[in-house]
Amino acid sequence: MDDDVRLRSGDRGLRHARLGEIAVAPSERMDLVGSLPVTKLVDQRTADEPGGARDQDVHGGRVYWRACALLVVVLLAGCDHGKRRAQPEPPHPLQSFVALDREHQRLVRDYEPVSRALTAYELAFRDWRLGRLPDAVLLRRAAAYRGVVRRSLELVRGDPATGETTRAKRLLLGALSARRTALGALPLLTRYEPAWNLSVVDARRALTLLQDIRDRARLIPLPEDAVS
Repeated sequence: MDDDVRLRSGDRGLRHARLGEIAVAPSERMDLVGSLPVTKLVDQRTADEPGGARDQDVHGGRVYWRACALLVVVLLAGCDHGKRRAQPEPPHPLQSFVALDREHQRLVRDYEPVSRALTAYELAFRDWRLGRLPDAVLLRRAAAYRGVVRRSLELVRGDPATGETTRAKRLLLGALSARRTALGALPLLTRYEPAWNLSVVDARRALTLLQDIRDRARLIPLPEDAVS
């Protein structure tokens, strides 16, 4: 291309000036796509070019993945909340081993006089069944033993108990009540034996329950003859 724009002789007016040559586009074609700057532009895509949602904005993909992550967190939180509502309430704090042992010791201490006096009464009852002891003597022995039972019943009823120990306390109360009923039924064996057998069963159940509780708490077992 001639950059000289001066007028020459032979040029007819400004129409044939070199400015006219500059204004007119050349007829040869240029390979724009093959040039490096245009290649980069095509590879990166412009905002006006149709494409996926991630191609519209530099942060489009990042925002998209953040939204997905937030949705997952919300769903997981909802599921976790539902599980929490379905689960039972957490148990109350466990009682200290010292307090648990004191409860058991009180119950056993209040019941123990009944167990200690049992042997003398059973010997008297055996002699009466064999005909070696008159009815009057048996009834006096039974009345004395019944007083011990009544006193223990009052003491055990006044003892505080918590947790599973409450069930053991109810069994002890049932045993003492049944034993008092049996002693009051003498000399009628048809009324005496069912009540007496019930008192023995409830007493053994109460002791077994206390021993189980103590085993789980790793406390020293209670004497087997403390409750009988």
